Amino acid sequence: MKILFLINNAFGVGGTIQTTFNLGGALAERGHDVEVLSTLRGRDAPQLKADRRIRLMSLTETRAAHPDYVKDAPGRGVEPRVYPRADYRAGDYDQFVEDRYRAYLRASDADVVIATRPGLIAYAAQFAPRHMVRIGQEHLTRGRHKKKLLRAMPQHIRRLDAFVTVSSRDAEDYRQHLRLGRTKLLHIPNGIPAPRVPASHGRSKIVVAAGRLVGSKRYDVMVRAFAKVVAERPDWELRLYGAGPERDKLRDLVLELGLHNHVRLMGAYSPIETEWAKGSIACVSADQEPFGMTLVEAMRNGVPVVSTDAPHGPGEILADGVDGVLTPVGDPDALGAALLRVINDDAGRREMAARALENSARYDPGPIAERYEELFDQLKARKWGWHFKRAPVGALGPAGALSLPTADCEVGRDGRLKLTAYATTMRWERIGSPSVSVPAGEALTPGSWALKNEDLSVSSGCRDTRALLEWDESGRTELPYQLGDGGLAVRVVDAPCRAELDEIAVDEDGVRLAVRLIGAKVEDPVLVARGADSTRTFDIKDGKVEVNGLEAGDWTLWVRPAPAEDEIRLGRTADDIIDKRIAWVLPSTPEIRPHFTPANELTITSSRSPS
Repeated sequence: MKILFLINNAFGVGGTIQTTFNLGGALAERGHDVEVLSTLRGRDAPQLKADRRIRLMSLTETRAAHPDYVKDAPGRGVEPRVYPRADYRAGDYDQFVEDRYRAYLRASDADVVIATRPGLIAYAAQFAPRHMVRIGQEHLTRGRHKKKLLRAMPQHIRRLDAFVTVSSRDAEDYRQHLRLGRTKLLHIPNGIPAPRVPASHGRSKIVVAAGRLVGSKRYDVMVRAFAKVVAERPDWELRLYGAGPERDKLRDLVLELGLHNHVRLMGAYSPIETEWAKGSIACVSADQEPFGMTLVEAMRNGVPVVSTDAPHGPGEILADGVDGVLTPVGDPDALGAALLRVINDDAGRREMAARALENSARYDPGPIAERYEELFDQLKARKWGWHFKRAPVGALGPAGALSLPTADCEVGRDGRLKLTAYATTMRWERIGSPSVSVPAGEALTPGSWALKNEDLSVSSGCRDTRALLEWDESGRTELPYQLGDGGLAVRVVDAPCRAELDEIAVDEDGVRLAVRLIGAKVEDPVLVARGADSTRTFDIKDGKVEVNGLEAGDWTLWVRPAPAEDEIRLGRTADDIIDKRIAWVLPSTPEIRPHFTPANELTITSSRSPS
């Protein structure tokens, strides 16, 4: 069969995009012709990985400078007739877009159309021809939609052949509130593929969370819960992956609670499976979870989940006390207590991890695709109507970037990078000057390098850097990371000795640091602060040092491990985090501001007047 997915923006980042790509890839694997039609296109390549057999098309270009951008077409800026205004993405739609959808669907030769959001469900219902199986998917829940949207959608849903929710509770909610007539209502969960990296070994003292930094995820509850954890187990760390409008509020909360040495705001990260695999526990604090994709992703990496029992997904995914723990919504004390129970029970945590890995296999995309195939066959059998062939309507694409070469990589226990998929034509190209190219597989000098195939970036696949969580050696490390265009890069550091920042505190008196020396002979170590015109020296006692009295200006920090030894720049390079400026939340006062450089070296900026 030919299967057509309708999606608002396949080039962004989000759960609907990922699950569409997952299901589309599984259907393509089973021999179907799969096309994803994105309303918007603002990049040449999608940010999330898609199966190369998926044909990714677009209706409109959003980049004003792009040759495909249409500014003054008829219908531009005119309110659409069919797209419901209560859909929160309605601002992306006008009569120009609507007319293109009408023409595209009426001319499509697809056997099945699957619409992934309310407004696109309206288009599938109104514009798709009778011969086509028309399916709507609910990626949120009925309760999360505006009342105006709930009033507008029944007329469209009743024209569908099937309406699919991702949880049984949401299907029951729709069943109780909506007369569907001939439309088949059922629930099919999202499919999550098996990770391409080994499962978590469970040795790290890390709790991992991931998702958009938005209010409904209630990361404020998670951070407050982790304060309870740190009070008893300060050796544990929380890593929160994602970007969004709540980031600044979360940074402020981390500082307010004094958690800056224990909570890392990691920013967006893709693909995410390597980061789940670094954790020993995953945490979810949302007050609403239509499905709970992050829960399944963590479990598929062998990580047990401590989650709020949010409607609707977590309670259907987790077996409380077996492969995870469920706690009340919005209760940081209960969430913190649950985390501590799992943290303090090593044997129980390992058993939960094993059950999580085993139980999550039911969400493999293959069986999920089979359920959709059964639905297609049932619905196709009752279809009628002729397919009148029409002239095809031009769309943008297909996105050729789906076929770009992708390299996975792993950092070994020796700190060296191992590429697991690359062609002999690939090369490393130095970022910055001087311009140097080195064939892939040859040794790299210190610095940052991007992987290229001819003139194109090689797409960054899985970057497994968990070995650096236990790194405590001097010498060479090669840390892979993703460039802004999705390409793979590596930062090479070759340091015979390192001075690592472990903890930091700032108050009106100055800066207090915990320093760890690696590979150095240590005898009466001192910290040297260098300003533009002066140098200050401070004693390091048992790895601790107080830095005070710095006058206005920028001060670089160096550690002299012994009187006859060379100074070492203080920073944080012996771990797996590429950019401390993003991940670390550093405290400050109006007069004293510590900050990291792009090379992850610590600098203090003072605005104090001379005493």
